[in-house]
Amino acid sequence: MKKIVFLINSLSSGGAEKVLSVIVKELVVQNYQVEVIFLEENEFYTLPQEVKKTYLSEFNGSESGIKKLLYIPILAWRLKNYIKNNNIKLIQSHIFRANYVNVLAKLFGAKHKGEVVTAGRVSRYKELGLNGKLNLWLIKTLYAKADVIISKAQGMQEDMQKLFAFKNKQIVINNPYDIRYIEQLSNEKVDDFIFHTDKKYLVSVGRLIALKRNNELIEILVHLADNVEIIFLGDGDEQNNLIELSKKLNVENRVHFLGQVKNPYKYMSKSDIFVSCSESEGFPNVLVEAMICQIPVVSSDCVSGPREILGDDEYGLLFDVGDKNKLKQHIEYILSHEDFGVDLTKKAKQRSYDFSLEKIIEKYKKALDIE
Repeated sequence: MKKIVFLINSLSSGGAEKVLSVIVKELVVQNYQVEVIFLEENEFYTLPQEVKKTYLSEFNGSESGIKKLLYIPILAWRLKNYIKNNNIKLIQSHIFRANYVNVLAKLFGAKHKGEVVTAGRVSRYKELGLNGKLNLWLIKTLYAKADVIISKAQGMQEDMQKLFAFKNKQIVINNPYDIRYIEQLSNEKVDDFIFHTDKKYLVSVGRLIALKRNNELIEILVHLADNVEIIFLGDGDEQNNLIELSKKLNVENRVHFLGQVKNPYKYMSKSDIFVSCSESEGFPNVLVEAMICQIPVVSSDCVSGPREILGDDEYGLLFDVGDKNKLKQHIEYILSHEDFGVDLTKKAKQRSYDFSLEKIIEKYKKALDIE
């Protein structure tokens, strides 16, 4: 049996980390031998016992961004030696830093095939000062040496090509979703929050960071009916600012911060609308997960994933990034037109099968030369 080797920063609580854990679990179910190599040890998601785990450092993810970047050559050298000593033929890496290490190991002399999976919009680095410029230089320099570049959305690939026009092989593979498993989790009982029948709940899932623009959802709450409330699932450095904003606007009793939860689906399925205000996404997992949970989706039309998932308001409603008035209108329309919401969720659930684990895993197997 051919051994499959993945490389990733860690298994912290991000979307790309979740996707890799889903891919690995399915490959193990299909009796493949899988190893995951980590740049650091920070595990929110779990892997099957059969998976071999290797760590290239003793980092835990709390190190500064500068330190992590400076260690890239060291980690690449360690990976190069590990590849040689273990006769590894192919490594597929996920997330930018792991991708840099994967390709740099090739430049240091490793004889493996290196595939890189891009988990975010590359052009966002243009807005991030010196750190952004450094990442753009690394992408331009190293991605050109990868054997295959895999993007999670067509828009992500187009965004990258506008900047660099890479000539090497490129593939688009959307994220996979274990639909039956998500359905099962969505039916679990919520015992740490009470959903009142006389209220309507907007739910947002993800890191509480500036990029997600969660403040806009709180700001429009003032203009929605008094029985509309917000549930935030996730944590991040913007949480205190969001709490203060809700107090300033006198809606603190209508905004609920439930933190990072292992099973967000049981909250999503019991809410009325899923909302994403993000200014940038790769292929946003939470949109498809909300569709599987049969909750209407309202999302910003940011680069690159939402429109590819939702179509032209066919499977969910889109609004321009920062357009709070349109966001408010979409929410009010769904809440006041029950039949529309039901029809939207039916079509969205059918659309979610396009991203089923069964379909997407075959595309990954082809890329990994194990089909």
